[in-house]
Amino acid sequence: MFFKKKVHKCIRQLLIISLLIIHYPWNVNSNNTFTEITQLKKCPSSPNCVCTQATRKRKRMKPLSFTNSVTAAYVKLKNQMSIYPNATIVSENGTYIHYEFKTKVGKFVDDVEFLFDEKTKQIHFRSASRKGWSDMGTNKRRMKKVRKNWENANVTKNPKF
Repeated sequence: MFFKKKVHKCIRQLLIISLLIIHYPWNVNSNNTFTEITQLKKCPSSPNCVCTQATRKRKRMKPLSFTNSVTAAYVKLKNQMSIYPNATIVSENGTYIHYEFKTKVGKFVDDVEFLFDEKTKQIHFRSASRKGWSDMGTNKRRMKKVRKNWENANVTKNPKF
């Protein structure tokens, strides 16, 4: 009888500890702020992704440059991206912006991310389709258009890419 009570008590304690471990928010840092992103995700092997930090030549594009503050560049980019009617901000934190682009046909979703680097005065980006193998060059055309508008500081309504 004594042994059974001891075993049940140990099992109960193990269950409580297990539940605490499972439900502990391991991905939250000590002050509950957004974890700073310093690197964009790598492009998959499929051809439907371009990125300024890619190692493969066909997926790599040059980052955008800025000469003023990160804050000014951040505001300029958000203003520029507001012309895209199919773009929605998913998350942002002052040095990072994540957009979702939804296609008119098929309602496919592309993720476009921007990462601001204050030291190098560059904006790294990644544009990738969530599903499928090929995007028929849509992500590359989109980012070329973003680059052209950035360099010309030209914001036009409803750009086509």
